[in-house]
Amino acid sequence: MKKILIALAALSSVAGVAQAQSTVTVYGKVDLGITKFSGDGANVNNAVQEQQNHQSRLGFMGVEDLGGGLSALFQMENRFTANNGVQNGGMESTGPYLVGLKGNFGTVKLGRNWNTIGNADSPSVDPFEGDGIGGLNALTLPRLNNTATYYSPNMHGFGVEAQYIFSEQPASFGSSQHNDGYSLGGSYDSGPIHLSAAYGEAVNSNNSVNWGAAGTYTVGPAKFILAYDQLDDKTAPNLPASKNFVVATTYAIGNGLIKAAYNETKHSGDNTITNTGNHEKFQKVAIGYQHNLSKRTSLYADVAHTRFTDPGISNAVTGVGAGITHSF
Repeated sequence: MKKILIALAALSSVAGVAQAQSTVTVYGKVDLGITKFSGDGANVNNAVQEQQNHQSRLGFMGVEDLGGGLSALFQMENRFTANNGVQNGGMESTGPYLVGLKGNFGTVKLGRNWNTIGNADSPSVDPFEGDGIGGLNALTLPRLNNTATYYSPNMHGFGVEAQYIFSEQPASFGSSQHNDGYSLGGSYDSGPIHLSAAYGEAVNSNNSVNWGAAGTYTVGPAKFILAYDQLDDKTAPNLPASKNFVVATTYAIGNGLIKAAYNETKHSGDNTITNTGNHEKFQKVAIGYQHNLSKRTSLYADVAHTRFTDPGISNAVTGVGAGITHSF
């Protein structure tokens, strides 16, 4: 009996070690608020709406220690609208789905992943996180399918990120629009300074070139933000370059955060308040306040004014919204 008890104790110890070597985290965010738009009725729903500020989501991520400094990792994230339970779809809405390896060499991830260029230009520093009334415009999709991405270890504040995007179209398909994509980005973080930049070619775009840069500087409770990104679209002849510029700031006060931003986009669509196709220029001013009730729950209130212009035409949309976000 004594030998059996010793054996069971040893087995229990081994099982505990194995369990400690593999961890899975369940995480998510649920967000809902009330929004109201006013302005050009052809471009926006003017009714009062129950709408999300941030995309609600449920995700799973895990790490397994393989020994020798090597770990396996995965992430799966589903996004939905909390007011009706509808699952979001499409390239902009679906979360990451990936698997990879991490070691002394860095990290490699395969699957649907964050866009390397978006990680380095205006979306990476947007104080409104690209969502809701105040979310700023961008020329890049936030996440991409069919990617292989490498992240270098931190080297005295410097980091490198390289991404390859497979078009998954055979050469015999016969369309010049179909091409593999790639991007290369770098970042530097030291004390109050953050700098980042990236360059690449968009997938299935006739080798359209996309690049951008961003920087932030923190002084006490204040953060100052600048960002620029550009898309040279080659899917049709003689298209003007799309350009996007952001200047913003945040100011922490007690449990709250004040946000303000100006965003100007030329020769592109607006993916924030309106959905009107490409226009000559968009100009957006956004102001918001986030009050943290705890580390996981916050209240917010935002207001934004967007003006979009073409030769001889000028229209505007104003949005206001307030709601609650709970993260877990």
